[in-house]
Formats: sequence, structure tokens, C-alpha cells
Amino acid sequence: MGIMNKLEIIIAIAYLLIVISIGLISSKKSKNNDQLYLAGNTFSWFPLGISVMISAFSAVNFVAFPSEIIKFGPGVLISLPVFIIVIYPLFKWFIPFFRKRKSFSAYSFLEEKYDVKTKHLATVLFVIWRLMWISVTLYASAKMLTVFTGIPLYTIIIITGITALFYSSIGGFRAVVTTDLLQFFILFGTICLTLGVAINNGFLSMDSLKEWFSTHPFPDDFYSFSPKVRITFWSGLTGTFIAFMARYGADQITVQRYMAAKSEKEARKAILLNAGAALVILTLLLLWGITVTLIPGQASLPPLKQMAFFIQSMPTGVTGLFIAALLAATMSSIDSGLNAMSAVLSEDMKIFNSAKNGKLGTFILGILSLVGALILIPIMAAEGSIFVVANKIIHGFGAPILSLIAIGMFSKKITSAGVFWGTILGAVCSIASVIFITDLAVHAYVIINLSVSLSASWIISSASKTKISKEK
Repeated sequence: MGIMNKLEIIIAIAYLLIVISIGLISSKKSKNNDQLYLAGNTFSWFPLGISVMISAFSAVNFVAFPSEIIKFGPGVLISLPVFIIVIYPLFKWFIPFFRKRKSFSAYSFLEEKYDVKTKHLATVLFVIWRLMWISVTLYASAKMLTVFTGIPLYTIIIITGITALFYSSIGGFRAVVTTDLLQFFILFGTICLTLGVAINNGFLSMDSLKEWFSTHPFPDDFYSFSPKVRITFWSGLTGTFIAFMARYGADQITVQRYMAAKSEKEARKAILLNAGAALVILTLLLLWGITVTLIPGQASLPPLKQMAFFIQSMPTGVTGLFIAALLAATMSSIDSGLNAMSAVLSEDMKIFNSAKNGKLGTFILGILSLVGALILIPIMAAEGSIFVVANKIIHGFGAPILSLIAIGMFSKKITSAGVFWGTILGAVCSIASVIFITDLAVHAYVIINLSVSLSASWIISSASKTKISKEK
């Protein structure tokens, strides 16, 4: 479509320079692993809560949530209540459990509970999980940006990825959280600004919202129990709950923020802020997606091109702010993922035994993510929907890790052999289901993968106990 004007280019470049500067400033305080991965446990609830929210809220959400609204209607809204539902188990069990640990890794306790190989399995699975997530995030933002800037997909992926891996590798956790704050307010402000322009131009009003919901009801099969209906109340609620529990209870990125808080109370307040901020942003994106559908003459275009047309209809400079917002959503996930992967490889596998090596390791992981994003280009061209890919691959692969963490926290009966091989089978199922099963509900993959991981762990454990008792 169109090419960026000078003002929009200046805004985008200014944003990139600001985040690089934050990384350079923060690098002076990242002289040891405690500073590199936890910033000395100095953060209060507000920056951590925003950081939890924005690190989980990537360009995948920015692009996929409105696209889903535009193409399929309001079914995706079933995910919103889950932000509140997950708070209880997090407050009751997960935050207290991880706060008692002295390690900055979410997975180190598995060595004490089981053995070294189980801990290493969790670490490897997490690194694979996050590499995939970052690759999809890079692709999603680049896909959107290339639609209305004319800049090639490969170029955008490389520029965005290198910038994020540079400041996160040199600045560590402090740079990650500081840039997350900046990125949140850019994202929030840009969405509000574009909606304000839409209201002023008459595209969005209470009457138009009422009309949209009246003409876009939930589908007739929304309450179906069929596993083949794209999104239902049951699959959406259950699948999103599992995906969120993996995100907030088994993901090193979030657990790292629990550890970095000054106290357990601050960590809990951070999760409350995360839930509130996420609900506000997603509600605004709901309105954003609806607004795009209300613009005359664009209904026949693909969702990304409808969104691009909406942005390009904004006053001069707003497109530049939107580009900065999309870069912010992208980089918030990249920097957090890179720092978290470096942390677990340093703590659990002793690969990076100093802050200097940790910074180098973060850079190497960033390069791997860049390569992954470039490889994804033909794969995503075949799949089409970023929303579907995020749920099938990214959320689905988090289920075996959640299973491993939950068993480690709560089970006294499942053996080390059971949890180790059960988790591997769950990971294999996650990959196989994506390759061989194409007609399941969007959220069904994560449900199946968790079920396989838990049941396989229990069955293998029971079988190993039976064999031991017979030998005796």
C-alpha cells in the first residue's frame, strides 16, 4: 500500500533510538547475574504489573485480536473473563510457591523434587516455546507493517529483531522492564488516539456499536460441545484458562517478575494490575476491530488490509505513532523472552556463568529467534491466520510445561520417570497435533496437550511403580 512520509519515519526512528538508549543506560547496572536477571529485586508492583501485561501482550494480540473480530465476530471475547479467573490459583498457590524459592529460575525446584534431567527438560522445553513465540511475534508485526509501509517483510523482521536483542542483551532485566513501561504507554496512547479520531469522524458511536452487536451475534453453535466448532463457550473458556495458567504459572517470563518484586504483596498487586491493564487494552482493541468493520467499502478486503486502510486514513503522524506502537508490542515480548531464556540457561544449565556471558547468550538467542521468524514466512503464508497459529502452536506447546510444573508443585505420587516421559509425550503430542490435526477448535489443542501430558505422566508412573513392586 502506501509509503511512510518523513514525519512517520522520524517517529519510528526516534522510538528505536529511545529504547536503545535505555538499554545502554541500564547496562551500567547489569554487572552480575542478580542484576542481569532480577535487577536486584528492586521493583514495585506498578512497573512489574505493566511489564507482565505488555510482555504477554505482543504484536500477535495487537494484530490477531482485531483481525479475529473483523473476520469472525465476537466469539474471541470468551477469553476476557479468564484474566480474573486465574487470579485465585495464582494468589493461592503459584506466587507463594515461587517467592519461597531462592533461584531466579522457575524450573530449578524440579531438580530437588525429581532429578537434574527433569529440570533440564523443563528448561529446554521453555527455550523452544519462547523461541517459537518470539518468531511468531516478529512475523506478526512485520506482516502488519509491510502491508501499509511497503517495506519488505524480511527487512522489517531484521530491523525490529536486532533492535530488541541489542538493548535487552546489554541492559538486562532493568532495561526490559523500563522499556516495557514506555511500550505500554505508547501502545495505550496510540489505540486511544485512533479511536478518538474515529469517534470524531463519526465512524464509532453508541448507535454504531449497538448495530454491530445486533448484526454480529454469537454463532448458533457457540455453546456446542463439538471439538470441531472453531470457537465455543466451553472450548474457549477451558482452553484460554489452561493457556493463561501456563503463561502466569509456568512461564519463566512471568515467574521472573514474581521473583523481582520487593515482596509477595507487591507481586500479587502486580498480577492484579496486569489483569486490569489487559482487560482495558483488549476492550479498546475490540472497539478498534469493530471500528474497522464500520468503514464503508472495505468489507471485501482481508482483515490486515482493512486495518491498514483505517490507520492510513488517520491524520499525518498517527501512522508513525501506530508503527511505534506495533514495534512496542513486538519488542515487549522479544526482550522479555530473550532475558528469560538466558536466565534459565544460566541458572539451570550453567551455560552462561557470568553476566558478560549472559549478555552474549541473550544476543545469540535473539539471532536464533530472527532466523525462526524468517523461516516462518512461507509457513504462515500457508496457514493464514495469526490467531490460529498462536493458539495451536504457541499456547498449545505451553501445556506440557504447565503439566510438569503443576505435577512438581502438587503431586507426591508421580515418579520422576513418569513426569519426565509423560512431559516428553505431551511435547510430542503438541507438535504432532499441529501437523496432523487441522479441523479442531482453535482452543482444543492446548486442552488435548495438557490432558496427554498429565495422563501419560500418571500412567507411566503407575507402570514403573508396579514393575518395581513385582521385582521386589
